[in-house]
Amino acid sequence: MQQQQQQQQEMLKNLTNQQVVQYNKMRQDYAEISRVYIDIEDEKKEHTLVLDAIKNIDPKRRCWRLIGGVLVERQLEDVLKSLKESLELLEKTGQNYNTALKQKEKEVLEFELTHNLRPQQNQQQKQQQQPVESSKTQGVLT
Repeated sequence: MQQQQQQQQEMLKNLTNQQVVQYNKMRQDYAEISRVYIDIEDEKKEHTLVLDAIKNIDPKRRCWRLIGGVLVERQLEDVLKSLKESLELLEKTGQNYNTALKQKEKEVLEFELTHNLRPQQNQQQKQQQQPVESSKTQGVLT
C-alpha cells in the first residue's frame, strides 16, 4: 500500500500544480458522489424493509411516523402511499447518481491515462489477463 502511494506521489511530481489540483478535485468529487449514492441505496433498503414489514397489516390501522423529528399519527394506508412515493423518488435519484458516478469515474480514468498516472496497475491488469501455464509434465506419486 505504501509503495503504491509513493509511486502515485512520484507520478504527481511530473504534473503541474494546476493538473494536480484538477486531479485531486476530480477524485474528491468522485468520492462525494459515491458517498451520496451509497446513502441513497441504504435509504432504499430501509424503505423496502419497512414496506415489506407493514404490507400485510390492515390499511385502516393507525400508526406513527417520524417526520422531521416529530411523531405523527396516521393511517397505515397513508403511510404506505407516502413510503412508496419516497421509494420511487429514491430510485430515480439513485439512478441519476449512478450515472453521475460512472461519468466521473470515466473522467478520472481518462485523466489518469492521459497523464500516465497508473502504470503499475496497468501492468498488473496485463499480468492477470495472461493465462498461467501449468506444467504438463507432472510427476506421478505411486
